[in-house]
Amino acid sequence: MLSDQARQVLRSTTLFAGFNDEQLDEVPKVATPRTFEPGEVIVTEGEQAARSLWLILEGEVEIRVGGELLRTEGPGSHVGELALLTDAPRSADVVAATQTTALQLTRDHLRGLIHANPDVGMAIMAELAGRLSNLTAAVAEILKVSPEAVEVAADHGIESLPGLRHPHLGAIEYAIEYALESGTSTD
Repeated sequence: MLSDQARQVLRSTTLFAGFNDEQLDEVPKVATPRTFEPGEVIVTEGEQAARSLWLILEGEVEIRVGGELLRTEGPGSHVGELALLTDAPRSADVVAATQTTALQLTRDHLRGLIHANPDVGMAIMAELAGRLSNLTAAVAEILKVSPEAVEVAADHGIESLPGLRHPHLGAIEYAIEYALESGTSTD
């Protein structure tokens, strides 16, 4: 049985918001709790065949890409949900910023929860759709950075990033670097 605090944290997540107390009490039966010390790596960027989601119960974690801090997440956050659905490598490092307690939910565990409560599957789809929408909006903003910077990148022969299909991604990356270095506003 979950403590009231853990139940409250789980209920605050998009994945378990609609669960009643009995349903929430099922989560720790299929999830593995783990405590991480500050600086301890929870998820490693590029890791293959990682098939688990982490639900942060206590503490804070840093999300890093290429060693750069993107954001900090705390109780009620979840990281690694893409690994439950795809076999793609991990897209970021997740590092404990403070002592952190998290529940690890594997793909097999999640299947059992979804089978027992299909709303979990719908919540994951809604969360991923929201993140995709945010990413689409961010890319649209990036494209507005500076047409001149995109043109300069193209003039330097930067047309694409290896492994990606969109022919302008390399130019966009160069445009971002150019804008950051030159102080070009994105507003």
